[in-house]
Amino acid sequence: MISGALRQSSLLRFLVVGGGMAVVYSVMAALATTYLPLPKSLSSALVWILCIPLGFWCQRHFTFATSTPRRHALWLYGATQVLGICIAATATHFLARGVFWPDLFVHLGASAFVAIISYLINRLVIFRNHGSSDGS
Repeated sequence: MISGALRQSSLLRFLVVGGGMAVVYSVMAALATTYLPLPKSLSSALVWILCIPLGFWCQRHFTFATSTPRRHALWLYGATQVLGICIAATATHFLARGVFWPDLFVHLGASAFVAIISYLINRLVIFRNHGSSDGS
């Protein structure tokens, strides 16, 4: 049942892939803001940048595998992630304390907010689905 739902809904696949990437980012960012001797917002932004290629690859091959990516899709995806970096860095600047567990929740919250925006941009701009209804 779950497998069938995953096959039919790009939104559900996006949530699974995005959720996995949010966990990877959040753990790495919480470690970075806790242990690196850098400003917290810079640490958060650097970790986000490191996650962009993996996130694009996962979204391209799992979430939007049946869609047609635009020309230069990786660059467009990277450009949209600038918004995510800004949101994450701002949340980190104002909310991160340099303590792993509270910072983990700050990064997870910022990731969830960015996920909504990211899905819309990916679905409507980067990975267009010409004339197909895939349940999303």
